[in-house]
Amino acid sequence: MGFTLEQIRRFLGRPLLDPYGRAYGKIVGISANLKDEVTAIGVEVGNGEFVQCPGDRLTASGDNLVLLPSWKQEAEEFRKEFEIVTRRLRALDELFSVGDIQRDVYEDLRKQHEDAINELKEKRQQILDTLNQRTGVLSTQLRQMQTHMAGNKMLHASGEFDDISFKAAAETIDVGLVRAMAEKKEVETISAYLGKLDTSGPGPAGTSAPTIPIPQPAAPLPKDVLILHVRET
Repeated sequence: MGFTLEQIRRFLGRPLLDPYGRAYGKIVGISANLKDEVTAIGVEVGNGEFVQCPGDRLTASGDNLVLLPSWKQEAEEFRKEFEIVTRRLRALDELFSVGDIQRDVYEDLRKQHEDAINELKEKRQQILDTLNQRTGVLSTQLRQMQTHMAGNKMLHASGEFDDISFKAAAETIDVGLVRAMAEKKEVETISAYLGKLDTSGPGPAGTSAPTIPIPQPAAPLPKDVLILHVRET
């Protein structure tokens, strides 16, 4: 969704979250065009590094500003485009079948929409490749967190980690596991939907592509909990 500067300025100085409750960093700047539309935000990611995040990937959830992953935005845009072109093709076929459209006009319009379908086929494969890569990254992150958890349990049981430190680390890893598994599940759901999608033309009348949901951010972690950030390389 689009935001105006008036709508988004209240988030200045607050954390920018992803849809799963993980913090990207703190919002330190807002860019807007002459129409007062937010085009980007500046984010300090916690180590002195600053990044620009596009305005068209932002959404609000309560008191939080959320940045949608690029793969999620691309999948949702694909769903909308695919739904529109298949709906129009179905309507075009129905109109031609009852004689409301001349053949030459029908053939021209159908070719235009079939070309659009072919473009969507290429876009779908690109999105599937991105989703597969993201699944691999999340699988690695989950394995690393599970390994840390197992190691911490061993060292705690052997008396090398005290109860307070072990509990703080365990709580943080638990939250990280839940959030990573939530994203991985959604990635796999969208990937399965795109993989089964018939891009050869419109489906049965009355059907439509399912909406890709935007999950609500998870509750923020307690201030005294250590946060482990796993960055992609």
